[in-house]
Amino acid sequence: MKKIIAIFATFMMLISGGMGTIEAQQLTKSQEKAIQKDAKKRAKELKKAGWEPLASSQTMEYALIKYRTYIETDEENRIPITGIALGQNNKIGRDNATHAGIANYAARAKAQIVGKLKSVASSDANKTSQEEIDRFGEAYESAVNTSIGSLAKEHFTLVRIPKKKEGDTKEYNVFMSIDETAARKAREEAAREAQQQASLGSLSEMVEEFIGEPVAGEE
Repeated sequence: MKKIIAIFATFMMLISGGMGTIEAQQLTKSQEKAIQKDAKKRAKELKKAGWEPLASSQTMEYALIKYRTYIETDEENRIPITGIALGQNNKIGRDNATHAGIANYAARAKAQIVGKLKSVASSDANKTSQEEIDRFGEAYESAVNTSIGSLAKEHFTLVRIPKKKEGDTKEYNVFMSIDETAARKAREEAAREAQQQASLGSLSEMVEEFIGEPVAGEE
């Protein structure tokens, strides 16, 4: 397993994860060991909770190691996203989980920019109304939700049947990532679209600065 991790990490050094990405860095031995230890523990917890890989020949532990290694060889530019949803067949369930993960990212992007804009408007006694900021936020979230979907890279999916009965609704957990460089461009375009639907006044100058900041991670 250690040899596989070393080969995988070296391979990731030689490629870029997407548009304009920074070249990946090789992990240290201690980082590799930490990933393996954490993946083993996490896989055990997930199996105990009833999760199993969906249509995959690789083990859950190996999938988690590959995923974590991919993310951590370029943490600044490879952003992890997960989505969980219900479904009665694999295609719909996985699609629902993917959409849920993207929607969660878009919601966090909206909350981040709206919070910052309202903070500036309040502290500077800005004339821009809270309603206009909210209007911008809604349009921005919708645009981000639409554009980020095409940028999401799916790594693997887990599935479980809560009651273990055939025909029951299944639960799906999709593990994805997006390239921050490409995502930032998408957010910038989304912000331009959103500003056409709201009057932010002088706050428009702050939007580009705030949009350039990576979206806060999932809690």
